[in-house]
Amino acid sequence: MENDFDLENRENFKINPDAWLHTLLAITGDKERKEEIVRQIVQKTGFSPEQVKLIIATTISVLLNQTRAN
Repeated sequence: MENDFDLENRENFKINPDAWLHTLLAITGDKERKEEIVRQIVQKTGFSPEQVKLIIATTISVLLNQTRAN
């Protein structure tokens, strides 16, 4: 995935909640893919698998609320 945003202009950075929600739901819907993503995030961040899964679930919840609000 290519980053097409300017890190110096973070105040104006916005994501597409629909696209992110669909992507996260697709990842979490596939058990093997989810475990691989969780493993990679654990390895890169040092967070526990439980923390990573909580972050993903919370992100999905926030994105669901944003997409429903639109």
